[in-house]
Amino acid sequence: MAGRIDGVALGAVGAGALFIYAGLRGVSVLKALQSITRGQAPPTGSGASSPSSPTFLGLPGVTAAGLPGVGGALGGRTFNAAGLRQLWVANGGDPAAAQNAACHGMQESSGRADATSGNPDGGINVGIWQLDTRGKGAGYTVDQLKDPNTNARVTVFATNNGRDWSAWATPGC
Repeated sequence: MAGRIDGVALGAVGAGALFIYAGLRGVSVLKALQSITRGQAPPTGSGASSPSSPTFLGLPGVTAAGLPGVGGALGGRTFNAAGLRQLWVANGGDPAAAQNAACHGMQESSGRADATSGNPDGGINVGIWQLDTRGKGAGYTVDQLKDPNTNARVTVFATNNGRDWSAWATPGC
């Protein structure tokens, strides 16, 4: 029937994406799948770029500086609202929630990927969306949360794809 989504085809596409991701990152498919089902960032293995290698969207040699609204004094680590909207969508965020997510990112960190602040719970708020290392960013290091892609992916998950910002202190947009 026209207009229906074939579940088998959709499953095959998802499995293919998982295999490609695991192959590019040099990790086992099982470990990547386990991390994703737990709501964690997929692991990186020996095939992944080192932290000193520029990456963006998980692709070695591709930097965030290629995005509109990205660049400047921090070497591609400060985003304007347009860059935050694009970062949100590029990391799985609902395009309909991108404007609100960008607004929160500007309120939380002025779009700075390296922004940190103390949290009353003893954790550290990190990155564009100020993920708390003892809250929504638990399980990630400060350096991991400073990565714009990781910060965006964790925020997409933590906000139920932009539908629940109740854990954030920003007044809303």
